[in-house]
Amino acid sequence: MKKIVAALLSLLMVLTAASCSGNTQPASSGGSDEASTADGGGSDEDGGGEEVVPIRVALFTDGNDMSATQKAVFDAFIEEYPNIHPQFEYITSDSYGSNWNGYLMKIQTMIAGNDAPDVIALGLEGVAMMAMNDMALPLNDFIDSHQEELAPILEAQNEDLMKIFEIDGNIYSIPYEANCVVTHINKDIFEEAGIELPDYDWTWEEFVEICEQIKNSGLDVYPFACTSNFFAYQALMYCNGASPLNEDWTASAINSPESIKVAQFFQDAIFKNDYAPEPSETITDTELMIQERVAMTWTGRWVSDDYNSSEFYDKVYVNTLPNGGGGNTSCAGDAGFVVLKDTKYPEEAMTVATWCAGETYARTFMSTGSLPANFTAGAEICAADRTIDNWEVMYEIYDNGDWKRSCDPPEYTELADIYSDMLSIIYSNQATAEEALNDANDQINEVFANSDYRDTPEELAFIEAIYKR
Repeated sequence: MKKIVAALLSLLMVLTAASCSGNTQPASSGGSDEASTADGGGSDEDGGGEEVVPIRVALFTDGNDMSATQKAVFDAFIEEYPNIHPQFEYITSDSYGSNWNGYLMKIQTMIAGNDAPDVIALGLEGVAMMAMNDMALPLNDFIDSHQEELAPILEAQNEDLMKIFEIDGNIYSIPYEANCVVTHINKDIFEEAGIELPDYDWTWEEFVEICEQIKNSGLDVYPFACTSNFFAYQALMYCNGASPLNEDWTASAINSPESIKVAQFFQDAIFKNDYAPEPSETITDTELMIQERVAMTWTGRWVSDDYNSSEFYDKVYVNTLPNGGGGNTSCAGDAGFVVLKDTKYPEEAMTVATWCAGETYARTFMSTGSLPANFTAGAEICAADRTIDNWEVMYEIYDNGDWKRSCDPPEYTELADIYSDMLSIIYSNQATAEEALNDANDQINEVFANSDYRDTPEELAFIEAIYKR
């Protein structure tokens, strides 16, 4: 594949510089006070006189929502591998609602500036772009030569989730987290309104009836909050038989009749039916849930960090998405640690990346937060977590096959901006749902038409080979 990668990355550096200028925590801080190492990252030798190899590990977070235990997770790693000292670097997305988009752009900027980490946490949103830009090293040979220590980790993985990080036979990561979107329900509000908690196979009609009951209950709450997270919004599309792209990711499907119906429902929920408040950049749907101003939201286990920090315990019950014609289908996926191609220490970086898919990392780092991809440890972790009741449904969704992965072609960063603008227009009533989706449809197809990733038959075959579910 011939790409003008340098030019693209230079452009991204220019675009990102402005958004990074106000950041008080440089992404490549290296010796930051918040870095997780046993010795602060300053020594060249371990206690036995061996040379210490520093491994920079990028996370999509500002670190403020992490506990001291989470920040020190690599202390356990260093006990096993004293000559390898990983440390976290915290990287955020400055653009509201864009999620992985801004993070991925910053990683590209760091690569262009020859200041990239060795290992990066990567959601499924960035897998195609990473692989087609030849940014990462496959793990196949490392896995083959470390079968004994990696066997327990691989056995605890969901086979379909593993396929997301496998492209054209190359394995780029063993996932450490597996997130699916579920309906978060405030149990107290439902009880006060006299509403029974829904079953796994509840329908969209039952959901609308619940909205009416809450609206007419006399309680000073909204039935739900609209999500500005497009990953979560995709789940609401899937359960209604809609999708942002066609099945082979070659064209937009964002303005299908099913998709327009979903968008119109949420616009009417705000401006006609009084089911939801208008979304605002000053407060998130999760904050509305914690403040008990809404009865339902759509998100994943990742918000349990927020629940925990707010001591929002024994309040939330999770369930599937209501079936609106597409089944009780969630949008789901995973994240893994990927070794960047330019690392000076590939063996050590791969040791860190694969260790993070194991039980020690899961038990230490994900006591709350994202759903562990290690299903064995995850069940015990979730059972001990007071923030979410009926957590089993999150794994049942995978076991039952009631999920589709998000549509994440290599042009994801460009599409993410289109989706964000589209939801903003719908939620602020600047246009009808159909008008907003028709405009987004044209923009998506224009991105594909002008894409540098679709110029050759080989590139099209590569996109076709990406695991789509």
